[in-house]
Amino acid sequence: MWYRNLLLIGLLMAGILYLPACKKDDATDADVLTSEDVAALEDLSAEIDLAVDIAIEERGGSGTCPTVTLAQPWGTWPNTITIDYGTTGCPGPNGEHLLKGKIIITQTAEMFTAGAQRTKTFDNFYVDDVRVEGTKTWKNNGKDANGNWSFTRTATDMKLTYPDGTFSTWNHTHTATLVQGGATPTHWDNVWSITGNSSGTNRNGKSFSATITEPLVKRGNCRWIVQGTIQFTRDGKTSTLDFGNGTCDRFARLTLPNGEVIVVRLRR
Repeated sequence: MWYRNLLLIGLLMAGILYLPACKKDDATDADVLTSEDVAALEDLSAEIDLAVDIAIEERGGSGTCPTVTLAQPWGTWPNTITIDYGTTGCPGPNGEHLLKGKIIITQTAEMFTAGAQRTKTFDNFYVDDVRVEGTKTWKNNGKDANGNWSFTRTATDMKLTYPDGTFSTWNHTHTATLVQGGATPTHWDNVWSITGNSSGTNRNGKSFSATITEPLVKRGNCRWIVQGTIQFTRDGKTSTLDFGNGTCDRFARLTLPNGEVIVVRLRR
């Protein structure tokens, strides 16, 4: 009998020692998931904005997809512009993602006009297999003290729904400054510096808030954010996501609340 009691005590102690490890792993998984969701919302926001810029200015380009329809002749403001990628879709500006559905834009003036505003909504719109919903608005603030165009970008009631039915939500207010490329007609040499805050829920329904602590740098010729840091808080604990030093790659470094550093792979 005594050895059974000893065995039970041993199993109980093992369980007690194992429980904190499980909690630590669960917390780490939750932080990684939140970091992926925060990165995805910044990443898809930037890609959608670039796709809209190119589609509007090229009027759909020389191909058949997307089709761009204007309610009024170009140069007539305000105007409503519909970008239709169709139900089968066509490649996005980086050539990797498939865009499907429609983006509907209302615009008050040419975007490089102080005070101009562009509002985007979505009609059954997908980036690959991720459905995008909500409202994104740009407002031109004019030029800053360095002579660079500055825009306030807001995202309202945004939602990304994944194939497994999970979804993340967010709202944000950002200031985006065009620090390079403003003097040329192409978007591929543009470099944006982005600051601001966001809040939302991750795919597990956990709330988070996020602040850009070092400006995010997004280059037109790179698929991903190449530099900057975001600090986000979930369940009262703060982590930091570092996008690197300017190299164009899909990796970021996540520093957990306990100081542990994990390399996170961003969406392709």
